[in-house]
Amino acid sequence: MRWMLAVACVAVGISASAIGTASAEPTPAPAPGPATSTSDELADMVMDVIQHGGAATPTTTVVPSPPH
Repeated sequence: MRWMLAVACVAVGISASAIGTASAEPTPAPAPGPATSTSDELADMVMDVIQHGGAATPTTTVVPSPPH
């Protein structure tokens, strides 16, 4: 008789656990990270800068030194 009561308690516990799991909301997937460039795309960007002289030309004017 006691084992029947124990089996009934286990069955109630399992069903309660299953109901709680079934009613849980799914977690949303994480947002994708920033897009990254492939090594070929990076090489193309570097070649474009070299061809256009972007890195070799200064972008600011030279400030004269103060008088002594």
